[in-house]
Amino acid sequence: MEWLALELLNLLYKSDMINLLFFGSDYKVGLTTALTEQIIEFNKEKELNLFCLSSENEMESGLHKKLDNANIKKDIIQGLDIHSNFKSLSFKIERIIKEHNITHVNVHNNWQLALVSYVKYKRILPAKFKIIYTIHGYRHNSPLKSIFAILMIGIGLLLFADRVISMSSYVSKRFWFVKYKTDLVFYMMNKPEFNKEKNIIEKFPLKMVFPAQFREGKNQDLLIKAVADYINITKDRTATLYLPGDGYLLETYKKLATDLGISDNIVFCGKLPHKEVIELYEKTNIALVSSNVETYGRCIAEPFALGRCLITKDTGVALDIIRNGENGFTYKSQKQLTDILIKLHNNPSLIEYTANNAFRDKVIFSRDSIINSYINSIKKA
Repeated sequence: MEWLALELLNLLYKSDMINLLFFGSDYKVGLTTALTEQIIEFNKEKELNLFCLSSENEMESGLHKKLDNANIKKDIIQGLDIHSNFKSLSFKIERIIKEHNITHVNVHNNWQLALVSYVKYKRILPAKFKIIYTIHGYRHNSPLKSIFAILMIGIGLLLFADRVISMSSYVSKRFWFVKYKTDLVFYMMNKPEFNKEKNIIEKFPLKMVFPAQFREGKNQDLLIKAVADYINITKDRTATLYLPGDGYLLETYKKLATDLGISDNIVFCGKLPHKEVIELYEKTNIALVSSNVETYGRCIAEPFALGRCLITKDTGVALDIIRNGENGFTYKSQKQLTDILIKLHNNPSLIEYTANNAFRDKVIFSRDSIINSYINSIKKA
């Protein structure tokens, strides 16, 4: 009877109004920086009546306050991102869905999907809200684990998700069996630094950057070796590679730079807040990406939108935005990367050319583009 009442209430709302419950946090992380940015922008859209759900934790200090300052309707559930107290958490989520007349729920991991699916299907007649699942990861740094993860996530998507959002064609290809209910929606980048009208970039010297954790699959050693080869061939000692981040391989890679005789050319910045990463992008002219796999890759999208010369592995959103040699470069091996750096050294105008083309193409990440893609997707559910 309660869900029948909910359906009657739905009739009172305009048919185009979407009452959206948006999960903003992730496992062991809490409220994330990227989802906070999306929530704030989605909340401005008239077709979306948005309600945010998060745990008490946050990826960066002050994210909950940002939501409060933006007048986001939200609820904090203690322990939401810890895999325990399933019944208690599902009860609290069910209460929120009822109280706010939720028509659509956007989840971002399997735990959230399990909780929401239980709320929807625990009765003989399932509740009528729609479940949207945004794919963020699938153990992609381990080939064997990724196969199992894709299978397990895929079963959940087939059974319980009304619509699936993929953030790159790279991911869509791996979940090909749910293609019939999958839409491509990128992260929105609507901060002032992404909306500048003019791109300012230096052509020389080479100032390169790759922000990432120092762990398997990120391959900072490939970048260090490529820069060492570049310096040995060109004799250009002015080149600098900035590597923000922390992780268990940090000391190993510091030693590698020293052993290769380029410790003065490699700057290990430590873990930086997102704001300082953006500032570092703007102080450099080349963004490098050496990850084996990115499901999306903010390290790809952000320097692209900022108008940097992007050199990346062919992964994540790179498949959707890079035209090799026109608005960036792609490579497969360390030697190919070294060759590209030498090419840029010999023809610095290519740095400016590709960077400015990327700057013009950043419209793909604009607010209007992303909002339209997102609303069109969830309306199909």
